[in-house]
Amino acid sequence: MSQQLHCVVEGCDASITEETEEEVLEAAEEHAAEAHPDLELDEETVETIKQHIEEA
Repeated sequence: MSQQLHCVVEGCDASITEETEEEVLEAAEEHAAEAHPDLELDEETVETIKQHIEEA
């Protein structure tokens, strides 16, 4: 089953759907670099992202 993440940044309606959590995290990193360059992907932010990944 696919994994899905809706961007955790308030006001951003981006959605990522991939086959695995690892692929979602990689795509989220790319999205953050392009759409939210000021966002620091520290451990706390990555944990928040992981908590928002759900089955699609």
